[in-house]
Amino acid sequence: MSSDLVFVLDLGSTKAVCMAARATSDDKIEVVAMAHADCKGVKRGAVADLDDSAMAVSEVIRKVSVALGEDVNRLVVAIGGSHVEGVNAQGFVPIVPQSRPINSDDVLRVVNHSRQLMMPPDREQIQAIPREFRVNGQRGIAKPIGMNGSKLEVMTYIVTGHTPNVQNLERVVQMAGARVDGMVLMPLASGLGVLSEQDRELGVVVVDIGGGTSDMAVFANGSIAFHASLPIAGQLVTSDLSKLLKTTPDEAERLKLRYGGAVASMVPEGDSLDVNQIGQEVPRPMQRRVFCEIVESRMRELAIMVRQQIERSGFTGMLPGGVVLTGGGSLLPNTEDLFETNLSHMRVRRGVPKAEGQLKHSLNRPEYATALGLARYALDTAADEYDTATGDGSWKGRVRSLFSMFGNK
Repeated sequence: MSSDLVFVLDLGSTKAVCMAARATSDDKIEVVAMAHADCKGVKRGAVADLDDSAMAVSEVIRKVSVALGEDVNRLVVAIGGSHVEGVNAQGFVPIVPQSRPINSDDVLRVVNHSRQLMMPPDREQIQAIPREFRVNGQRGIAKPIGMNGSKLEVMTYIVTGHTPNVQNLERVVQMAGARVDGMVLMPLASGLGVLSEQDRELGVVVVDIGGGTSDMAVFANGSIAFHASLPIAGQLVTSDLSKLLKTTPDEAERLKLRYGGAVASMVPEGDSLDVNQIGQEVPRPMQRRVFCEIVESRMRELAIMVRQQIERSGFTGMLPGGVVLTGGGSLLPNTEDLFETNLSHMRVRRGVPKAEGQLKHSLNRPEYATALGLARYALDTAADEYDTATGDGSWKGRVRSLFSMFGNK
């Protein structure tokens, strides 16, 4: 069975998700098996506790293995957090003899040239994603192989990470009895999980509001062009509520899920709730609108950060696809309204991934955007994978273009 399956892992600040998926005849994603488990070993997108993280990964791998009746020993893994950075780099190679057809070796050489960056000793490259090729100065070429030319150029999005953090994530997978078959930038995966081909071509921002971090990416001309990790997410909202209301984090989370909203003014006047405070036997009543003002304050801060990062990316006014919110934090009521208010002239909507198979009804939810996007990436880029750029056979040297996702296989 496993010959047509990909296995993916999304290890987040609140849970670990493992999926086994394959492509259907009409190029959709069928999830054959899935498991999730609570995880408290990841903080701000980075592994903080090897043992706790490995236990969560072991649990989800075991459950998927049991469901399939075979071992899961290789995983495509999402990586995110503030330590992961991205830069657009250019490469150039001459074609000799001139005007001969460009081949895959030429493509590999030009991408390798774009990867020749000066790196600090504590950072390493995770992904190299060709965004655009140019042949003899002609821009917007996705597949240069077979074209005649004398000069080949490429614009590549280089994803780098803090080496200890990358190694810790790889170590967690190894401790769980598997190996890393590739790492994919988290907001890139989330975008592939919820965005349409038209969105990615026109220009769009995806914001994955998770537990420990919110990760965003700008897509333009079919590929990723910018990303950022923001320190505001669901757990920080819960922490604010816990501190200000003098209640436990579990009680704050329960109240947030049941009564929370991102726009306090949209809460009916007179609505109230009871708060079980630490050390108090009798619950304290409070107005729900006041409760939501605490939530709104932090969520507005997140929206402003997203706006600032869009400005930093240089794509302001160039994203007709607007902003797509996903991740578990996007389920907070009225979040789209709050973002639209703070992102003037940009359309905001929630993005929901779509899977096929018997599990689709439980998986077509924003919190599974990253895992389903990982499956999409792994399935759609495998056939378009170039030989390892480093020559050492490791996953870090592979070059995978996203263009095959847009009908250019």
